[in-house]
Amino acid sequence: MYEIMSEKPKLPSLSKGAISCQLERMLSSPDFHASPQQTAFLKFVVNRELAGKASEIKGYTVATEVFGRGLDFDQSIDPVVSIQARRLRRTLEHYYLTAGKHDPIRIDIPKGTYVPTYSEQGTSHQDLAAKPAVKVSVMETWPTLLVRPLMNLTANPEDNYLSIGLTAELAHALSHYREIRVLEAFQRGPEWIPPVTGFDFILDGNVRRDPAGIKVAIRLHDATKGFQIWSGKYPGDPEASKMIAFQEDVANKVAVCVAGDSGAISNHLAGISRNKLAPELTSYEAMLRFWGSYTLHTPRSFVRAIQALKHALNRKPDHSQTWSMLASLYAENYSLEVVELPTPLKKAAEFAQRAVSLDPTCRRARVILAYVRLMENKLQEARCEAETAYELCPSSLRVLDAIGWVIAGAGEWQRGVNWIKKAIKLNPYCRPWIRYALCFNWFRLGNYEKAYHETLNFMMPNLFWEPIMKAAALGHLGRNETGQMYIRNLLALKPDFAQRGRILIGRFIKFKNIIDRIAEGLGKLGLNIAS
Repeated sequence: MYEIMSEKPKLPSLSKGAISCQLERMLSSPDFHASPQQTAFLKFVVNRELAGKASEIKGYTVATEVFGRGLDFDQSIDPVVSIQARRLRRTLEHYYLTAGKHDPIRIDIPKGTYVPTYSEQGTSHQDLAAKPAVKVSVMETWPTLLVRPLMNLTANPEDNYLSIGLTAELAHALSHYREIRVLEAFQRGPEWIPPVTGFDFILDGNVRRDPAGIKVAIRLHDATKGFQIWSGKYPGDPEASKMIAFQEDVANKVAVCVAGDSGAISNHLAGISRNKLAPELTSYEAMLRFWGSYTLHTPRSFVRAIQALKHALNRKPDHSQTWSMLASLYAENYSLEVVELPTPLKKAAEFAQRAVSLDPTCRRARVILAYVRLMENKLQEARCEAETAYELCPSSLRVLDAIGWVIAGAGEWQRGVNWIKKAIKLNPYCRPWIRYALCFNWFRLGNYEKAYHETLNFMMPNLFWEPIMKAAALGHLGRNETGQMYIRNLLALKPDFAQRGRILIGRFIKFKNIIDRIAEGLGKLGLNIAS
């Protein structure tokens, strides 16, 4: 959910010839970094609109006439148009912030449509900056975040493009986190004070230079109480050719810290709804319960999260993210047996499929469906859904760790492990259970010393997987005394593990050679599991 806090001024109509010249200017510019697919997309929609056929510019038409899809194209299954439109918008945004900032005409494709719009440069943004912010009412169910323009404190007006570009990237990166309502204010004059009743949080900051390069400081504030909740500092290379990559990197890191599943906003709000009963919770508060269950992984947190999500769906049955979260909890309980509730995998698949059908471009819904497919032993479908989730926004850190987990678990080990390692390095709120995939990979490679060292990063002692992997690795390493301790812990959590061990392990690990090596390590400690 992404909105602009300014009204667009009415602009004089532009000639078709001038617009066509601007299109050719962009397409011939070496600084317009569009892929062939994006170029074809842009030419198609502009030419079709100039021909007076704007009503024909639909997702189906673009898919069949630009991207070569067949007449049976279904947008709910194949989100190619929305993915390419998102990338094209970013390419246009970068172009007009850099090489195209002095072009006479600006071409945009607004969100929510594929029909292009045109404006005279130097008019639209200046007029926007002169207008006061439009007061936006607070939504009852979603936290609202205002992204204010970063301040240029370099003492050099030529560096304004840095603060403008970073602000745009921040708003864009945050808009992928659909549980947050993102507002962007173009203006920030010395006399302007934002209406505190219009939003819950404010994100702002500044850009500085020193002899070592650029330094960006970002802060998150509670808009109603005024205190700072989170802050981060990011040094960068002053070389202009690297600036766009730096801006994207900073924006993605800030977005996951601020709006991620266990980020600053959700942590700040979690305590407010902690003592509410499930029927009293808003949809967002039900999501907080979901994230809390992933952090605590206790039977109580699981039950509370499932109850909250079911009540939320009773009130709002067409909400994709709620369905995907409920699917995730059903799949988790099927594989980990956290609570004694009927959560069949078949139901998890139905919930996940419904989430995707309601919102095919939601990364969370896609990756949860991929995870369910992995549980179902449908490895090709799991990889396909994970790839789709990744392609929806390759630069975003959101759910990259979970995507890596599915890709690795479905057989592309090195690629999945690389994504997991990237997520761990860049995302301070990555999911703790993704390290199990790294441990499984070391078992696959027969490196039990590294497998054991990876288990030292496990942070979920309530689950039986931690003692399984520690005991199996220690068994292979001949460290029997410590290994026996973990065998006792395992049997305390799962007394029937000797009879059901391969079933439980097989719900996560789909390759016999890895399962055999885990069983062999446990066997060296005296725990022989049935074939």
